[in-house]
Amino acid sequence: MKKILVIDDTLHLLEEISDLLQMEGYDVITAYDAFDGMRKIGTTNPDLIITDLLMPEMNGFELISKIRSIDRHQFTPIIVLSAQATKETEQKARDCSADAYIRKPCTADQLILSIEKLLK
Repeated sequence: MKKILVIDDTLHLLEEISDLLQMEGYDVITAYDAFDGMRKIGTTNPDLIITDLLMPEMNGFELISKIRSIDRHQFTPIIVLSAQATKETEQKARDCSADAYIRKPCTADQLILSIEKLLK
């Protein structure tokens, strides 16, 4: 079973995504901010990471850079799930080595298709 770490400071969204992914057969770990996410990366070794960009204290761009500095997670797929809908923000996420960028709100199908594509 593939492990997915979902990092978002919006708790109801975190729960919705977690429920959806569990119904799809994934082992889901949740984190409520970037620091919690970094702790859980170290203890759970996820196969894929989904993160928001706008979070307190450490934003998603900083988080992605920190994840990429960990040898075993240099190539772990990262999906940015963000309400920031500008081309500049999307490009900045890709420049930080995010593998996919999905704008909130998204459909369940959009998210699942991106995950399946990256986990192949």
